[in-house]
Amino acid sequence: MRRYEINIKQKKEECKIIRKFAFMIQLYITRHGQTEENLRRILQGQMPGHLTQEGIHQAEELRERLKDIPFDCIFTSDLKRAKDSALIIAQPHQCPIIEEPLLRERDFGIHTGGPYIKISHALDPSAETMEQVAQRASDFLNRVSRPTPLTPPCDGGEYNEHSNDLANVTTSLPKREGPRESLYLAVSHGLFLRVLQAVFWGVPVRSIEKMDNAEVRMLELDPCKHYSSTLLEEVGGTAN
Repeated sequence: MRRYEINIKQKKEECKIIRKFAFMIQLYITRHGQTEENLRRILQGQMPGHLTQEGIHQAEELRERLKDIPFDCIFTSDLKRAKDSALIIAQPHQCPIIEEPLLRERDFGIHTGGPYIKISHALDPSAETMEQVAQRASDFLNRVSRPTPLTPPCDGGEYNEHSNDLANVTTSLPKREGPRESLYLAVSHGLFLRVLQAVFWGVPVRSIEKMDNAEVRMLELDPCKHYSSTLLEEVGGTAN
């Protein structure tokens, strides 16, 4: 038997074992509450952003909707508008809150702080490319989808080691016999979450519907899959 055939067979066996004993992972994703900059149609990018009273109310309503879901961990972009939303949503939950820079909105470079623009327009080279945004989304999905910090993907993808915070969370979860459902929440931004869903589904970004402020969606992650950042064409809005 050829060596590569042995490797393929071994990978398949590893996948069977991981799927039998690995965490079943549900990732809830939500966009931050409305901001003053949203109302003024300012391209926030990686600006902090400030929640309006309506934005605070949106986060409070989402807190009530999600209060009975036993999240193991809440991840949030480290930008102020997302962190403030996450702190409100997290109030009923006794779980870690991790600030994750991978969840930041796209950096629009010199366009940041200016009026909304269409992605189809040429951006200044100072802006983060969509490929770079997709790579961040891919890195995040591949990190949270590993059943343990040291488990590599078994479909041939490259292994990216977890951050210490994420490793500590995943290894400290209660031990259970058989498969265990792991529940995560990620609080992020409009365009980034469209890219993340495009990477998850393997479709163009423009096919993903825009998310309203404080809208929530759920993705079921496969611990045996490597989520590729290969993009995709981009045309569309800049909800941030």
